Amino acid sequence: MQAIFQALNFNPWTFLFQTLNLLVVMGLLYVFLYKPLGKVLADREARIEGNLNDAAAAREKAENILAEYRQQLQGARQEAQAILDRATKMAEETRAEIINRAREEAERTLAQARREIEGEKSKALAAIRSEAASLAILAAGKVLERSLTPDDQERLAREAIAEVERLQ
Repeated sequence: MQAIFQALNFNPWTFLFQTLNLLVVMGLLYVFLYKPLGKVLADREARIEGNLNDAAAAREKAENILAEYRQQLQGARQEAQAILDRATKMAEETRAEIINRAREEAERTLAQARREIEGEKSKALAAIRSEAASLAILAAGKVLERSLTPDDQERLAREAIAEVERLQ
């Protein structure tokens, strides 16, 4: 074994110092590099985890707000439809009321026109009767002025009756 060590130029003291140097360097690397790097990585992992949790919470909040807005929008649509329905109903009622008032006004105007026509008709008939009476008196006066034969009397009576019938 010694022959192998001599062939390789193996020095146990050098080996020991190199091993100690390696252990010291590894210890220093562990203390100054691995621990801080592990802490940085752990902090980064915690920060990423927190950001993911915050993002999930924000997403859930956004979904809740979206659902609330959709519900409010649906409520607004229903309210708008209800207002539209009420307005349509009120317009129909107003239309019907206006039509009824116009119909009643037309009926009143027609009734008044009929009354006026009836009054004018009555006045005209009264005037005709008065005129017929005047004609009858005039005819009677003429008859009295001359003496009538029975044929003349019958003819005058027929004429007076025809005149009265014509005037009515």
